Amino acid sequence: MAEKLMRTPGSGDTSTSLSKNASTESINDKEYFINRFENLYNNQMFSDVILKVGDITYYAHKIMLVTASEVFEAMLSEDRWKEATESVVSLTEEECCVPVFDMFLKYLYCGSVEVNTETVLPVLLLADKYGIKRLCDSCVDYMMQHIVESPDSNRTLSWYHYAKMTGNQVLQEKCHAFILSNFSIVQKASDWMAVSVNELTEFLSSSEIVVTSEYELWQEVERWLLCKHNRDHLVENLKGFMPLIRFSLMTPCQLSLVEESPLYHEYKDIFGDKIWSAYRRHSLMYEDIIASREPYRNYNCKNQYAVYCDLTLKKYTSKQKVDSKITVENLKIPANFMPVPLQSQSKQFTFLVDFFPMGFFIPHVLYAQYIGRHNDDTTLKIRRCNPSTPTQQSTPLPDMRAEITLIIYGMKGTIRYAAHTFRAKHTFSAEASKFEVPSVIHISKLKEAKSNYLVNGDFEARLFLKIQEIIDKKS
Repeated sequence: MAEKLMRTPGSGDTSTSLSKNASTESINDKEYFINRFENLYNNQMFSDVILKVGDITYYAHKIMLVTASEVFEAMLSEDRWKEATESVVSLTEEECCVPVFDMFLKYLYCGSVEVNTETVLPVLLLADKYGIKRLCDSCVDYMMQHIVESPDSNRTLSWYHYAKMTGNQVLQEKCHAFILSNFSIVQKASDWMAVSVNELTEFLSSSEIVVTSEYELWQEVERWLLCKHNRDHLVENLKGFMPLIRFSLMTPCQLSLVEESPLYHEYKDIFGDKIWSAYRRHSLMYEDIIASREPYRNYNCKNQYAVYCDLTLKKYTSKQKVDSKITVENLKIPANFMPVPLQSQSKQFTFLVDFFPMGFFIPHVLYAQYIGRHNDDTTLKIRRCNPSTPTQQSTPLPDMRAEITLIIYGMKGTIRYAAHTFRAKHTFSAEASKFEVPSVIHISKLKEAKSNYLVNGDFEARLFLKIQEIIDKKS
């Protein structure tokens, strides 16, 4: 009788007939199922192992540990591990990991964990140590989404160090790009004081970092040098950083402030002739005798060392393409900005900049309000202009090796930051007086809803043009 009840009339296979039944639905109680395991977290019921981390103990269950982690599986089951036979297992964790171990352990029971910019790295270190790949990937994904944060919660420097140590190329490149273009943000972050000597040396060696001024950069380096946990190696580090600080690119007033600092007075011998050489450069520069031989960085402060122009298009999304071209007709670079003395009549050199943030176009020949040839490429054009007077034209312009940096700003909350950076090099010469790049950024990124590459609906960018070398054609 029981056998007859289990069979559907006309069917020899119960499972086949059920799968074809139109009334079949899935009963999904996964959340209830997960909650049952979550309730076992740090629960003495059926606990067969105690984990001790520092002074804190956790009631754990071997089945939950070994199914989640190959490291725990080996530790708790293989005879070569002493922990396999112990009821209390002491784990030695890094200091930063101890406060978040409970979060990590709970993840093994329920598959979820709440992290922030402060806790995600310690959780990741634990996940990496115990081989929880899915959690590692999730933590890295979180980092990729939270590189842009205000200084009080920004941890990009720490994440960059981790990425370099573990060979995570994607995270490393994204952190590195943010650091170079937003150096003023990371300098104010709490992990600035913990940045390694090697990494700080790497940043100070770069001409691509964007800072307010060389003096402000020095102030933050000085703050790092005087930090309590860096003081033991202050002399060694100061000697290492001294060649990397470009004192000749500070103003005389800023140099005077450096001389007034206690650090300068105490270690004047280490500063050597760096300050004197910077003063000499200033005194001679105004006589057009000599120019700086130290390469420029991307300085945001308007002084005699900042060579940039702003490219702005208000209310980007509501603009017509024919009205979107941004032109800067007179980007002037004084001759005393050049890295060597010039045999030229020109006191300054002029560049013409055109940028097409809504896509390239050429106005109609007869009707300028209409577009002729056009495409969606965000094209950047820079042209070195010829001298305007016959006297100046008599002397050919020198070849100039330039570094070009275009920063497109975005907004996250109240933070205005460099969201996209384009870098290139070009040698301006009689044969190559124009620089052109077809597409700086894909136009879809600018036109998407709530674009990360606009500031309150406006397109805002800054173009830095640094002449780093004059090429002697005779050599």
